[in-house]
Amino acid sequence: MTQINIAIRPSANLPGRDWSVTNDSERLFAPVFAVAHNGGSPGPWIEFSAHAVRTSKLRQCGRDRRAGAQVRAFTLATLELRRTNASQLEDSVDTGNDQDLLIYGARIYAMDPHDSIAEALLVSTGKIAAIGSRKEVEPLASRATRRLDAQGASIVPGLLDTHPHLLHYGSLEEPLVKIWDCRNHDEIVDRIAQRVTVEAEGAWIQATPVGEPHFFHRRSYKDLAEGLLPDRWSLDKASTKHPIVIQAWGPVRPSCMSFNSLALSKLGIDRQSPDRIGNVWIEKNTNGEPTGRITGSVTNYYCYDPYGELLWRDIPFLKRECLVPGTETAIELFHRQGVTGVYENHMMDRVLIDAYRTLRKEGRLTMRVLASQEAESYGMPWSKPREMQDFIHRLENAAASIELEDPLFRFNGVSLMWDGYCYGGAQMMRAPYLNVYGCITHGQRHISPEKAEYVMRFAAARKLRLNILSMGTQSHDEILDMVERVAGEYDIPPLNWVLVHATTIEAEQVKRFKNLNFCHTTSMAFCWGEGELMRRSMGSKVLPDIIPLRRFFDAKMPVGGGTDWGPKNAWEQLQLSLTHEFGESGYRNAGPNQTISRLEALAMMTRDAARVMRWDDIGYLAPDMQADLVVVDQDPVTCPVDDLKKTRVLQTLFGGKAVHDTGALVAH
Repeated sequence: MTQINIAIRPSANLPGRDWSVTNDSERLFAPVFAVAHNGGSPGPWIEFSAHAVRTSKLRQCGRDRRAGAQVRAFTLATLELRRTNASQLEDSVDTGNDQDLLIYGARIYAMDPHDSIAEALLVSTGKIAAIGSRKEVEPLASRATRRLDAQGASIVPGLLDTHPHLLHYGSLEEPLVKIWDCRNHDEIVDRIAQRVTVEAEGAWIQATPVGEPHFFHRRSYKDLAEGLLPDRWSLDKASTKHPIVIQAWGPVRPSCMSFNSLALSKLGIDRQSPDRIGNVWIEKNTNGEPTGRITGSVTNYYCYDPYGELLWRDIPFLKRECLVPGTETAIELFHRQGVTGVYENHMMDRVLIDAYRTLRKEGRLTMRVLASQEAESYGMPWSKPREMQDFIHRLENAAASIELEDPLFRFNGVSLMWDGYCYGGAQMMRAPYLNVYGCITHGQRHISPEKAEYVMRFAAARKLRLNILSMGTQSHDEILDMVERVAGEYDIPPLNWVLVHATTIEAEQVKRFKNLNFCHTTSMAFCWGEGELMRRSMGSKVLPDIIPLRRFFDAKMPVGGGTDWGPKNAWEQLQLSLTHEFGESGYRNAGPNQTISRLEALAMMTRDAARVMRWDDIGYLAPDMQADLVVVDQDPVTCPVDDLKKTRVLQTLFGGKAVHDTGALVAH
């Protein structure tokens, strides 16, 4: 009888463990003696540190200094410790776990630092236990391990969206009548009428916009059979006892929303109302009666118009009770795209962040979430600069709430928004440009310079992560001057602050951010959604500076991708990072400053996104990493670039468990 003995020495407050295995023992250990002995005498003791086994730090030294048997034994020792509680190791060897999963027959893009490609992996208790060829990995599985033949599908790490607004859009949409896909007025009225039957008389009935959010370039209310939203009299067919509104969402303007008669009355809109107030137009018929359709700057956030904001302050469009259920619904939608982690680093106040904390506390969070708290108040109809005492109190609260170790929810610091986006005329550029209404603008700040510098100094002194949203070239100039001034007093580079968006940025500005050790999170949404607008309003000279991904990669700055305003298909975002297509015109702005490789694009939503998040055990597939992965129906690295958006996610695994499954592949 052949025997091998494995010993794990106690270390770092972890208990030791040893056992002997023979060739008629549990098949879990068969590969150890099969490789180790070749029919020889009883095997020697193989000794490892418990700390090394837990952290996989011995894998490489085993590969360098020990025979294959020792490395294989170490892998098995790792499996054993994962299957038992480190503080209560039992005397018997665990014979397997019904959550263990062997996947083979796949093309696996590990997205590790070496861009390794594998064909099989083993999942044990939520972690990657082994990855490599089927010949290497399959012998490590026990009899209890479930097996999944991927049948040639491709596998990548779970996607990480570093600017999703998952909670915002999920909770905003949750209470609304869904009319995204309606084709005509009758369908809209019918869906709203169905909601009327379950709402108390007098309660607001609110509907989504029509079309594809959030830029509505591919489809909008203009594509209805009638070519426009229904008027007040059409909506009155759904109810005259409930105020009704079809919402307008940012960022596109001029936009359009529509009200029924009771809603107009509640808002004080009648035939005496001016046809135009600021950049809001009240449509009227030939008799001077408001039709219910109101156009212009009427979005419910980032409205940038006093009258538009006044209207929205009287419409209860945000509901706190929808925060948690809306977030859960959105998480399910993100799982269908293969997203397993998000970085919520913009417009997040304490009450919003607490919705994630609630899900975590109740054991319902199936997404790895990193959040930061916004320093100032802006963007909403009721927003106004905070009083300094409240401003400081909120920063102190954020500093006291840092959580960087939890496996599901983490909170890392604060955020500030310097300028805004082009549709709002808020993107700060050195040269003036025309806004959507034909007026000259230089953009605008969303926080005072004094408060912004206070936030920077506060974050530097407390060693907090700081996210700085900066869009235009003038904005970057001002932010860089300020950060470099603060860096003269504090050691900024180790804090690895985050540059958010940078819709347009010059090469020298990228270098200055790199010298401060910033990383970057961006979204192709601003290329796809606003690219043509920028070319139209700023001139073709701006094209080389729109989302210049190549500049960031060449500067060795980690870049994380995000869906933001869409398209909300994460795979189409990958496609857009390669094509730089403008959604409004189809023009492709993939010049030398923009062009990146397919693997670099994929890294933006896996490995490099994890670096931006500073989350060490996600973003690539390797032993001891979280078993967050996506099985897809085509090869995202070799398929035609224009087919990327058609990628179908067959399974999304989160911590080794399926959170989305089409049923196309079945484990046995």
